[in-house]
Amino acid sequence: MKLSRRARYALRMMVAIARQTKEKKRISLTQVAKLTDLSRRYLEQLAIALKNVSLIVGKSGKTGGYMLARPAADIKVGQIVEAAIGPINIVECLSQPDLCMLSTGCECRWLYQDINDRITDVLYGYSLQDLADKRHDHNQQ
Repeated sequence: MKLSRRARYALRMMVAIARQTKEKKRISLTQVAKLTDLSRRYLEQLAIALKNVSLIVGKSGKTGGYMLARPAADIKVGQIVEAAIGPINIVECLSQPDLCMLSTGCECRWLYQDINDRITDVLYGYSLQDLADKRHDHNQQ
C-alpha cells in the first residue's frame, strides 16, 4: 500500500503552515512552496481542500496568507490525509459493499477491514503538532 503524493504533499504543506502559525504569523503559498519544494500551483489545490474542512484559514491581500484554523495539537494527521484524498479505504468494497458480488461472503473482508482500521488508528493517533515538532535528520533511516 502506498500513501498518495497528494496526501504526502498536504502533510508537508500543513507542517510548514504549523511551524509559521506557532509564531502567530500567516504564511503565503509562495513561502510554503519554497520551504517544501512543492509547486505553488499544486499547493493552491491543496489549500482549497484543507480550507473546505476548516483545517486552515486564509486571508487575501498584502498581509494575507494561511494559518491553522486551530492549534496543531488539535489537528490529526488522519484529518489532513482525508482532506487531501478522501476517506481512508484500502479497498472499495469496505465502504461500498455493493460494488463487489462477494463482499458478504468474502473470506478476506475481515482482514481488509482490520488493515484499514489499523491504518486509521495510526493516522489519527498522531497530531500535526507531532509532525511539526519533529525535525527530520536526513541521515537517519
